[in-house]
Amino acid sequence: MMKNEYDVVIIGGGASGMTAAITLKRECPDWDVAVFEKKDVFLKKVSQTGNGRCNISNVNCPEQDVVQDFFRSIGISLRSDEEGRLYPYSEDAKDVSKLLIRACEACGVELYTEANVTRLEAVSYYANPRGGFDIYVGEDEELVYAENVVLATGGKSYANYGTTGDGYIFARRLGHQVSKLAPALTGVEVIENIRSLKGVRAKARVHLLKDGESIRIEEGEVQFREEALSGICIMNLSRYIKPVEGETPEDGFKHYEIRLDLLPDFSSSEIKETIAERLEMPGYDEAFALRTLVKEELAAYVIRKEKVFFARLLEAKPSVEEIAGFLADELADMRLKVKGLRGWNEAQVTSGGVDLEEVDPNTMESKVVPGLFITGETLDYDGPCGGYNLHNAWLTGIKAGKGLAR
Repeated sequence: MMKNEYDVVIIGGGASGMTAAITLKRECPDWDVAVFEKKDVFLKKVSQTGNGRCNISNVNCPEQDVVQDFFRSIGISLRSDEEGRLYPYSEDAKDVSKLLIRACEACGVELYTEANVTRLEAVSYYANPRGGFDIYVGEDEELVYAENVVLATGGKSYANYGTTGDGYIFARRLGHQVSKLAPALTGVEVIENIRSLKGVRAKARVHLLKDGESIRIEEGEVQFREEALSGICIMNLSRYIKPVEGETPEDGFKHYEIRLDLLPDFSSSEIKETIAERLEMPGYDEAFALRTLVKEELAAYVIRKEKVFFARLLEAKPSVEEIAGFLADELADMRLKVKGLRGWNEAQVTSGGVDLEEVDPNTMESKVVPGLFITGETLDYDGPCGGYNLHNAWLTGIKAGKGLAR
């Protein structure tokens, strides 16, 4: 049964919240520290991350030694892959969750599930010279007082894991600025009909264009879906697709375009020469000319565009050079207009959050409300795929725990 008063209450039993709790309780074993988690289990999102393998961090993240030392201290061994992604050696995300919970229990953190915080209010000096916070829990709004609070509520992505944006509401009501929220690390919907390409995966160099100018480039595997593009390279680019200020989302997305170079190892002229040479071979048509260059479905897609293009020009018999030029341009510079982003239930993280300028980067304490600490995805931080976002959660949790102990 929860107490009426704590030294510290951590709202959110995810990656940053549990890390903050362990770090703080080890530094201050006599403090009363509790974690309130709205769902029926802790670390639900962590248990599913990385396709169940838990991509904990990346060797290229800042302050890597701090995070790795923390995991070593709770008995988690790590391994890295060829791209620097760090996983538990067992590659089982549930192992990570179980050991974090065990570490909390071992150092005396009070853990409460189904403890949904409905309101968070700063206590005035006149009401209590210590300041602190009134926390209202559950439908009955049971009142709990805490001298300090850690907002570790996560973002808005994957709401079924409990991340429904509560922390942003609490932070705003306490006087913080919260930047516009948007799904990030998600699929990108396109206007063009790409249904025939559903299920196709292709290596590509991908450019994100804004008003015709390339603003970001990624390389990797593109996954074609019924109405959208996905894959790590696409998800990384999705972080930079933001509706233009003052415009509706529909109008704002019109500024963006995806450019696919499906044959990045060749120049457009080399591709054109290869296709033209093949078209001159006896018995070869466009489909045979594109064999081994791209998958059959992609070949059929660009060939259909080629047929339509020349039919509109009323050229019944375009030359081999003209056909080869069109196909080469399509393969090296396929343009797809952005319609929007996939929703919150597909986004891995949230873009936007509490302004980083309003938080001490060393302790994670609010510069607006003394005694309030903000961690993880509640902050305005979103990194690329590959462990960067979870690393930020662990690191800010560790910093908050140490900051509270000062």
